[in-house]
Amino acid sequence: MQEDIEAYFDEMRFENMILIPKPKQMHQNPGTFVLGSDTKIFLDAQCNSVNLEAALLLKAEILQITSLNIEISKTLHQNNVNSILIKKVPAKEQSYKIQISTDNVELIGADDAGVLYAVQTFRQILRSCNYEIPCLEIIDEPSYKVRGFYHDVTRGKVPKLKTLFELVDTLSFYKINQLQLYVEHSFAFSNLQEIWSGNDPITAEEILLLDDYCLKRGIELVPSLSTFGHLYHLLQSDSYRHLCELEVEDCTFTWPDRMKHHTLNVSKDGSFEIVKEMLNEYVPLFSSGKFNICCDETFDLGNGKNKSLAEQVGKGRLYIDFVKKIIAHVKSHGKQVMFWGDIVLKHPEYISELPEDIICLNWGYDATVTEEQVKAFYDAGKIQYVCPGVNQWSSLAGSHDTAFVNIAKLIDFGVKYSAVGVLNTDWGDYGHINFLSASIPGMIFGAALSWNNNNWGENLSNELESGNDKLYHQIDSDISKLEFKDKTGTLFGLIRELSRCSLKNWRHIVDWLYEKENIIYGHNLADDTVREQDENELRSCYEKALEIQESILKLLSASYKMKALDYQEFALSANGVALFQALGIVMNNEKDTAELILTPKELARKLEDWNIKFISLWRARNKESELYRINDTFRMICKILREY
Repeated sequence: MQEDIEAYFDEMRFENMILIPKPKQMHQNPGTFVLGSDTKIFLDAQCNSVNLEAALLLKAEILQITSLNIEISKTLHQNNVNSILIKKVPAKEQSYKIQISTDNVELIGADDAGVLYAVQTFRQILRSCNYEIPCLEIIDEPSYKVRGFYHDVTRGKVPKLKTLFELVDTLSFYKINQLQLYVEHSFAFSNLQEIWSGNDPITAEEILLLDDYCLKRGIELVPSLSTFGHLYHLLQSDSYRHLCELEVEDCTFTWPDRMKHHTLNVSKDGSFEIVKEMLNEYVPLFSSGKFNICCDETFDLGNGKNKSLAEQVGKGRLYIDFVKKIIAHVKSHGKQVMFWGDIVLKHPEYISELPEDIICLNWGYDATVTEEQVKAFYDAGKIQYVCPGVNQWSSLAGSHDTAFVNIAKLIDFGVKYSAVGVLNTDWGDYGHINFLSASIPGMIFGAALSWNNNNWGENLSNELESGNDKLYHQIDSDISKLEFKDKTGTLFGLIRELSRCSLKNWRHIVDWLYEKENIIYGHNLADDTVREQDENELRSCYEKALEIQESILKLLSASYKMKALDYQEFALSANGVALFQALGIVMNNEKDTAELILTPKELARKLEDWNIKFISLWRARNKESELYRINDTFRMICKILREY
């Protein structure tokens, strides 16, 4: 009877184990391995300093979970009792095995990466099992060789170095092995103070330190720099505005304008020279053998100073010739080039002119994304990464439903058409009001599927698109428990529900403000249909968001203290979503205040109070950077409300 009871609890412990990504093969055997004060971690004699870093991660995890301060040593023997042995045995790149018996644990990697992944999986096992670990056999390898995360540090928010280190730790924990930071003006180029002054850019020293930290966590830090389009700060400056394709006039800064209309004039002397100058300073800072030159969304190419030339040779020719010059220069530094593929897909006749080793970054962020664009690069014989998005930008709550369907679809398309990598993107449109914590679930989901594309079962994208609540609940619960230390497993479900309540988001409000203030930026992004959202829906979402805030605050009181900042960000986001829905009704009613949730003056006071809390949370993880722009926006909104 006693043996039956023990077997039952062993099986329950196995079933309740949360591993993200889920291993390809996992089998439970009878018995448990019990960590004790005499347990040691042994590195095989062939292990190196990189493997020691992995062992130190494991030592720290055991100390945190069990309070056991386990020693690390090296050994020639592989049969030490009551030990955790880390070793390398040649096999498929990045693969690993875990063998847990009642006497010892073996963490076996095919290479340094495999050793790290064995350790990361074992760390997750410890979080579910504590001292007593079921006897297991795990054999695992990734679906994608490259599993990346792309983080925007340009559109308003520049993280502190400590925050970037913490992000790297999280990425490594979920077996992400590539990180890119999106940079336009947010690096402190030595001769371009004019474009970055006052924006708290990343420095060369910070890049060097981050690169070194990434290497210790099994991550390749790939440089990413705008070199063609998206050069607002450069091409608005007095010194370089003459290099812009369109005529540049002094005007009020707007977030949409920063993202559009600032493309280099490809036929102007000096355009390529400034690109080379930036590249020559940026390239040496990274140990990676790759470089992302971006070259996406060159909206205005051939529409301004090169209009007549474009009519003669075509916009596609203008684009590919300039891109080829940039590629050649980067390759002269010994780097493999990658670039965003959106423009060349519009001119497929030029794909064949790209170098054979170029990596095409194939992006699309909607739930309706189709396989055609992935197939196009496959048919052209090009190396490609599929690039979905976590879909948190321009909003406090984002759209997790859209993100998860988008991520699952593109990863499936990539498997079908032999993509070599996944680069999951996290943008900061409209001033980067979105918190980092809101992007982490989408990052985890992408990490899980890029390692094991059947992580939560086959036909996942179809099931998610059909609204399979049971499946959403399982995914949300797994992420809540493993990442956010929420024993109830409810946190991320609340956040997903909050994203569904965000009918009026930050972008809608900013566009409304620009219209009210008659701020012109060349195009109108305001959505009249959304502005006239049913007020009963807005009221319902306001109430629901406040309920979600209260639930998050209750979880915060019982949460793991190291995750408290995440919970605070989630709670403040919920309060902000509620206030944005209340503001939405004001936006609809103009001077009629009869049906408002809050009077304009009450709403102004609450928004100002919310902004004070937001500023504090921004500063906890980020440099001051462009926080002033968001602060000024709230000031303008509240001024309008007080004039009602």
